[in-house]
Amino acid sequence: MRRFFKRRKHVESLDQERRKYGTLNLRSVGVTAIELDKIVGSVDRYKDFDEDFEWMYRKPDHRSENIEKAMARGEILPPIDVYELGSKYYIVDGHHRVRAAKRIGQEFLDANVTKLIPAS
Repeated sequence: MRRFFKRRKHVESLDQERRKYGTLNLRSVGVTAIELDKIVGSVDRYKDFDEDFEWMYRKPDHRSENIEKAMARGEILPPIDVYELGSKYYIVDGHHRVRAAKRIGQEFLDANVTKLIPAS
């Protein structure tokens, strides 16, 4: 009997995406609630997570589990840090919190947003 597995894709790489735009300017937006579904990638950990922000090559660790439990209890955690490019977000810091929020069914997450704006 053959088993078929869904081929998992990595999240997007900000570096690969930003090459399409040339020079980009930065503008701090501040902390705001963003839609989790619009978080599509990472600055430096794009090979660690699949498109659902599940670990690609390792099992969840205690840190991941503790963050998920804290969020499920309603604890307020620090905002994540993201870059916004177009209508997509790329994580700078907060991968574990994004994973946990997705697993417990949150739709929004507080984020410190820095917008990347094409220079031309």
